[in-house]
Amino acid sequence: MPSDLIPQLNLNALFAAHGPEFLAAIERVVSRSGFIGGEELTAFELKFGAWHGERMRVAGCGNGTDAILLTAKALDLPPGSEAIVPAMSFFATVEGLVHAGLKIKLVDINPATGTLDVEKTAAAISPQTKLIVPVHLYGRMAEMDALRDIADSHHCAILEDASQSHGAKWKSKPAGFWGDAATYSFYPGKNLGAFGDAGAVVSRRDDVIDRILKLRNHGGVVKYRHEVFGFNSRLDNLQAAILNVKMKYIDSWNEARRSIAAKYFAAFENLEELTLPDREERSTPVFHQFVVQVEKREKLAAYLKERGIETAIHYPLALHQLPALSEFRGQRFVHAENLANRCLSLPMCPTLNDSAVSRVCQAVKDYFGRG
Repeated sequence: MPSDLIPQLNLNALFAAHGPEFLAAIERVVSRSGFIGGEELTAFELKFGAWHGERMRVAGCGNGTDAILLTAKALDLPPGSEAIVPAMSFFATVEGLVHAGLKIKLVDINPATGTLDVEKTAAAISPQTKLIVPVHLYGRMAEMDALRDIADSHHCAILEDASQSHGAKWKSKPAGFWGDAATYSFYPGKNLGAFGDAGAVVSRRDDVIDRILKLRNHGGVVKYRHEVFGFNSRLDNLQAAILNVKMKYIDSWNEARRSIAAKYFAAFENLEELTLPDREERSTPVFHQFVVQVEKREKLAAYLKERGIETAIHYPLALHQLPALSEFRGQRFVHAENLANRCLSLPMCPTLNDSAVSRVCQAVKDYFGRG
């Protein structure tokens, strides 16, 4: 990439910062020919669980979509169960649930946070609702205490989709604390990313993790002893080794993201043309993305591109607008639609230095004539 380009996410820089450690980890796995299961996987599952707190268990799997599928299966919900899902998320959220046999009920988002609207969730629950699936969008957790109260009062389970929120907290508690389980993707672009696809489930429920350990491995934890019909969805040792290296730095990387976000907030606080991310005091976000909302975002994106600044859109369509979810055609989820129409992700990466952040801030202000 050009030397003066500010990428929206710079994976090359993240690798370069710790390249020798990554290569040593790969060499360690290759030299042992221990590619499926083994020391690296066990070490990662223990580290990732401890990072979430006492009694948290982890089951690694092939990717974040499988984490949702396996968890939904492991919760052992009644046939025909309904899952409440926010209308704004990546498609994988509903994909995993549908493959697990659940019926999707979309609910609009809170316009201030982009996460599942609490009041609309309570109003949407039916006798068939057995699962609530908050999505911790852009690195900010949903209002989990209120959602937990709703779930308990209606005898529902909670599956937290935490694929964008590695290290985020709500009222000082991480994903997995509030729900029956939390699912993660370690797609390379995540705050904690592998060198390919990988995922995991975190839970304090032993029954859920024990079932997933079977389901991920062809239905059994003992070789050639298949107790149930399962899947082939294992977190391989190479990816676990990479994640073990990154676990050393994830907290400092998240702090770097918060520092960058603070600079954006300070620079843009008087730009009424921009809607900035919510700054709810009960939330400890990790800024997987710094998403602003703006009318005619394509013009701002083009202006920034001309000045060597990359942006992205997460996501251009709400879930009910996707062809695969045509059953919702005609329904309106106004706040999800507004976010899909107006969202723009500015550069966000732990390696983004002060000079680059200042350049982004100045360019955005120049666009609005506030230079």
